[in-house]
Amino acid sequence: MVEIQPVNWANIDKHYAWNNDPELNYFDSDFPLVQESFESFTQRLKVMNADMQGSLKIMEIVLQETGQLIGIVDIHGIDHINRRCFIECTIAERAYRSRGLGTMAFRQTVRHCFEDLGMNKVLSSAFDFNEKWIRILENLGFEQEGRLREHALKNGEYADKLIFGLLVNEYRDSEIFQQAV
Repeated sequence: MVEIQPVNWANIDKHYAWNNDPELNYFDSDFPLVQESFESFTQRLKVMNADMQGSLKIMEIVLQETGQLIGIVDIHGIDHINRRCFIECTIAERAYRSRGLGTMAFRQTVRHCFEDLGMNKVLSSAFDFNEKWIRILENLGFEQEGRLREHALKNGEYADKLIFGLLVNEYRDSEIFQQAV
């Protein structure tokens, strides 16, 4: 089991390593990997965490049993007027991938967005080549709402970015989200 928690600054070295990981960048970022200095990264993370408008929340995914940090959740574009936001979720520790922990963390984050933040709509995205994440989103009831064509250059080829959404009434009607996490 996993828990979603606020960023623990004692884990900054781990976050920095993930930020500069080529594989994570390939699946998660619209931009090419640029090695960032520790100081620059730390300052950027502090600025993001100090977001006074509340449009961004960065959280950690930790194992309940051990408290070990294994990933990160990014809730961004939080729009309190239209009550919508985007979620990105990454299990960054390779040893913990493909165990369903990312899906579990994502479900908890979706629940947080609807129940605690009062969102009407939660969005997520996936590059068109990330079939595993697309399948997870679809299995959770997210519907594809759009396609950003040739959105990012990935290994010399353009990739489309797919946008998926789930509405609060779909969340409430979903047996998947009503089960204990």
